[in-house]
Amino acid sequence: MAMTRKHGLPAALLCACLASPAPAAILPTDLEAKVGAGYEPVDANERGIWENLERLEALVRASPQRLIAPELDAYTRGVVERLIGRPAPDLRIYLMRDATFNAAMFPTGMMLVNTGVLARVRTEAEFAAVLGHEAGHYFRKHYLERDRETREKSAAIEAVNSAARSAYYGYYVSYSGAVVHAVTSIFRFSRNQESEADAYGLMLMARAGYSPRPASAVWEQLIDERRASAAARGRRYRGEAGSALSTHPPTERRIADLNDTADSLAGKRGLPATGSRDTWASVIRPYQAMLLQEQVYLNDPGASLYLLENLAQDGWSGLLRFNEGEIYRLRGADGDESKAAAAYAAATALADAPPEAWRAHGYAQLKAGSEAAGYGALHRYLSMQPDAADAALIRFTTARQPVTPAPAQVAGGRMIVSPASTWSRLAAVTDQARWKEMWTRNGSQLDRIALLDGLPEGKSLAFQKVSADQQVPVFRADMTALDLVSMLEVSYRIHGVTAFHFESVEPVDFLGGPGIRLSYRYASGIGFTKRGSCVLRVVAKKLYAMRLEGVAGQSFDAVAPEFDQLAASAQLRR
Repeated sequence: MAMTRKHGLPAALLCACLASPAPAAILPTDLEAKVGAGYEPVDANERGIWENLERLEALVRASPQRLIAPELDAYTRGVVERLIGRPAPDLRIYLMRDATFNAAMFPTGMMLVNTGVLARVRTEAEFAAVLGHEAGHYFRKHYLERDRETREKSAAIEAVNSAARSAYYGYYVSYSGAVVHAVTSIFRFSRNQESEADAYGLMLMARAGYSPRPASAVWEQLIDERRASAAARGRRYRGEAGSALSTHPPTERRIADLNDTADSLAGKRGLPATGSRDTWASVIRPYQAMLLQEQVYLNDPGASLYLLENLAQDGWSGLLRFNEGEIYRLRGADGDESKAAAAYAAATALADAPPEAWRAHGYAQLKAGSEAAGYGALHRYLSMQPDAADAALIRFTTARQPVTPAPAQVAGGRMIVSPASTWSRLAAVTDQARWKEMWTRNGSQLDRIALLDGLPEGKSLAFQKVSADQQVPVFRADMTALDLVSMLEVSYRIHGVTAFHFESVEPVDFLGGPGIRLSYRYASGIGFTKRGSCVLRVVAKKLYAMRLEGVAGQSFDAVAPEFDQLAASAQLRR
């Protein structure tokens, strides 16, 4: 699999597919494993690869992006061992919090599986198809072939080649766009290697007793998801030109080859037409809310709606209906408010509605002027989640006090904050230009404060191209507290943050009136966690905010009290 460019990952450097399949299908009978049990590197070049991968694995093992889920690890191991037909004690599986569709099986026995895979497959057989394909790259030693081919490139690209090799073994290391583009052009599996991995994976599925037919279904669903994403934005489907979903560009020829080979294998072995759906559903159910939130909060409405409809083939649940409402709420196009309200109402009518559905339904009812229904739904949410991160804010709301003040008449108001001399001013970076000022005390990588000085309606928290797949919701003066909180989270997620968690959402006095304080943690790389604190308030139909970001631990804790003092002292110039 391969990673999306949105997350700044060296996509082409993983066990990934960027090329279309070979003109002629490769038969599984033509392939033999080049790697056996207990395989060890055979030369100095491979030993160097092993050493780099071992350093990478140490980072992955301790990464804040890692999903700690022993039962899912064990389940994934079981599927892999069933595919290869033997125990694999040296296999180390790491589930990574990343919404992109990607998995990789490295030569040292390390396997990475993104949560974006878990969100999309519907049966164990589909999951096996993904893992079997990656096993095909592993057993056919495509990683070594690719490394050898790269070494044969001309000296003119040696500098980029060096960076590429570092990125390959760094997996999640972030590089500049120019380097990543050059790396992508150098490192990619050949058409022949892609066909081999497809064929080998199908062979493993058939030997393990899985129907191989779901393999083509996985890629067909990816094509349909991409088409839905493009259509929702009024754009043409780009096919192999690129996608935010995956750099596995399935083609009609590839799918035809997969179907032909699968039918042949299934017919010879008398395999079932489908895979086990109930087993997969029971395993993934405890994680589905998290998986769907990761997808929805990327704010690619067409892709997310397709995903929900695909999952709902087995029946709509309260969780699916709730997330349908979230998609419409975050998009905020004409008519979406009523669509979101209808979806929330439908969710709460189902017995398995999540607590968050009642919260969203409550805010939707309040916005529509139905106070009794709205407060009743919010009370229901509190009864289900009394210790929720936003419980204090919900109680503030249900006390019939405004969450944000009535628009004050402040003509041309501008926020005034005076930091101490220990803070140094930074220039606002391009992708955060809405934040007018940025300060740091110990260096921008350790801590920084940013100001949002009167964001008007119709603008988002970051400058974006209209054509971008994923968009931060635009600010509207009638946004509820839930809308404001979501807008901030989306702004982080579409800029590469994979793991995001609100610690608390509380009412706070800011700029002379009631505002909101958000405290949260997030991971923007495999090696560290950051914390954030943001206060915000709507005044005269404009959004004012102050935000502190810092490395979790001593870096953040050392400056957090000063940030609180600055926020308390902030004023609007009259």
